[in-house]
Amino acid sequence: MEAVRYVFIDESGDLGRYGNRYFTLACLMTNDTKRINRIIKKVRERKLKKNMKELSEVKAANSDERIRRYVLSEIRNTDCEIFLLVVDKNKVLSKLFDAQNRLYNYLCSLLVRQIKIDVNKLILIIDKKHTNTTLRQDFDTYIRKRLLEGRPGLNLEIYQKISESSNELQVVDFVAWAVNRRFNSNDDSYYAIIKPKIKNEADMLIWK
Repeated sequence: MEAVRYVFIDESGDLGRYGNRYFTLACLMTNDTKRINRIIKKVRERKLKKNMKELSEVKAANSDERIRRYVLSEIRNTDCEIFLLVVDKNKVLSKLFDAQNRLYNYLCSLLVRQIKIDVNKLILIIDKKHTNTTLRQDFDTYIRKRLLEGRPGLNLEIYQKISESSNELQVVDFVAWAVNRRFNSNDDSYYAIIKPKIKNEADMLIWK
C-alpha cells in the first residue's frame, strides 16, 4: 500500500491592513486522520454542554479554557507534526494588502515548502475560503506548482473543504488560535502545550 501523509491547513487572524498585528497559518501533518478526527468527536460527546452539542463547528475562539486545553493536549499526544507561519503585518509592504488572495497563496506556499515530505503521496486539505471557482483553482494551481518543485514523483491531491464538515480542520483551528494568541496577546500558555510538536519553530516568523 502506498504511504500517505495528510496535511490540514487553517488560519487565525486576517490579512487586512488593520486589525491584529499578526496573522498565522498552521499546518498539521499526520498519517492517522482517525485519531485527529476523534479529538473533536470526543469534545462533542464529553465536553460540550447539552445545549451546545449541535453546534455546526467547534472553534477555539468560542470555546472555554477547559476545551481549549483538552484539544491541544490531545493534539500533543497524537502522531503528528505541526508547521507554522506567522506574519507580522507591520512588515508587509502596503501594496500587498490590495492583493490579499495572491498574498494568501504566496504565504501558503512558503508554509508547505517547509514540510518534510518522506512519502510518495500527499493529500492536502485546506479551509475553503472562496466560493469563486477561479480563485479556488488559482490557489490549487499555485500550491501544486510550488509543492512539486524538486519533487517530480510526488502524488499530490488538494481539497478545499468547509471547516464545518471537517473535524481535522477544526482541530487545526485550535493550533492556529493558540499560536496567534501567543503573538497578539502575549499569552504563550496554550502555545506551550503543542510546542513539542512544532517542527519549524526557528523559521515560523517571517518578515521579522
